[in-house]
Amino acid sequence: MDQRTKILIIKPSSLGDIIHGLQVAAIIKDCLPNVSIDWVVRDCFADIVRASSIAENIFPFHRGGGFRKFVKLILGIRKFHYDYVFDMQGLARTGIMTYFARAGKKIGRSDAREFAWLAYGKKIPLPEQPFPHAIDILLQFLPELGLEPKLRAKLKFAISPSPTVKNLPRIGEAADPPMILLFPESRRMEKRWPYFSKLAIMLAEKFPSFRTVIASTEFFSVGKNIPNVCNLSGRTSLTDAIHLVKKAALVIGNDSAPVHLAAAIGIPLVALFGPTDPKMFGPYPIGSESNHVIQSADKNLASIQPADVLSAATFFLQ
Repeated sequence: MDQRTKILIIKPSSLGDIIHGLQVAAIIKDCLPNVSIDWVVRDCFADIVRASSIAENIFPFHRGGGFRKFVKLILGIRKFHYDYVFDMQGLARTGIMTYFARAGKKIGRSDAREFAWLAYGKKIPLPEQPFPHAIDILLQFLPELGLEPKLRAKLKFAISPSPTVKNLPRIGEAADPPMILLFPESRRMEKRWPYFSKLAIMLAEKFPSFRTVIASTEFFSVGKNIPNVCNLSGRTSLTDAIHLVKKAALVIGNDSAPVHLAAAIGIPLVALFGPTDPKMFGPYPIGSESNHVIQSADKNLASIQPADVLSAATFFLQ
C-alpha cells in the first residue's frame, strides 16, 4: 500500500461493538504500519478509542446533540481526504457520514440498514456461517486492505488509573493481592445477573488471598463489609475499567463491554449470558480456554446459580 494510507472508521457505538472494531483496527495497524486511522465515535466512548492509541484523529458523535452538532461533525470529517472509509455500523446516520466523507473508496456492511448502503461504493460480504459473530463480520473489511480476515492481535491500552482507583490501597499493583474483578452492570436490565453481591461474598470467603473488586458506573450494595472486598461501584469511569481489567487475574461479568474488553486484552473471564446468543455476541474467540461462558438454559439470567459461577471461577483461580 502507498505510504500514509488514510482510513476513516465509522463505529460510534455501542461500547462492546467499539471494542470489536478496535480489535480489527489493531490488526490493520500491526500489519500496515504506514496506515493512519481516524475514528468516529460517540462522545461518551471516545476515551476508550483514545486510550487504545489506534486512532490519530477522533471525531466525537453527540447522539441527541441536534442538527448543528451533526453538521459540525460532518465538516470536521470533510477536512481530510481518506483513501478508505469503513462504515462498520451500517445505520442511516453513519451512512450520511460516509456519504459526505471525502474518500477514494467507501465500504460498508452487506447487512446495513436504514438505506445506509446507498452511500457505499462496495459492501463487504458476510461470513458464510448462518449466524456469524459480530467480530467475524467486521473482519471482512480486512481483505479490502489485502489482509487475511483473521483475528491475531491483542489490544494494548496506555492508561493510568484515576485518583479513585490509584488512591485505594492494595489494588492492582504487582506486590498486592491478585484481583478478581466483578462487573455487575449491563445496559439492558434483562442482561443483568442478580447475584453479584452474593458471589462477591462467596469469592472473598473461598479466596481470601485475592482482592475481590466490584466495579461499575452504578452503585451495587454488597450487603456487608468484608475485608478483602472492595466496592468501586458507582465511581468507576470508563478509563478506570480499562486499568482494572488490565490488572485483573479474572473478570466476571454480564454480556456487556467489560467482558469483551477482557477478551480483547487477553484476561481470563467468566461471562454470563441469558437472552442473547453467545455464539454471536460472546467474548471472542468463541471456545477459547480463557473465555468461559455460562448460558442460562431458559434465557433467564436468574436461573444461573452463584455456585455454578463460583465453580467456573475456581477453575481459573486454583
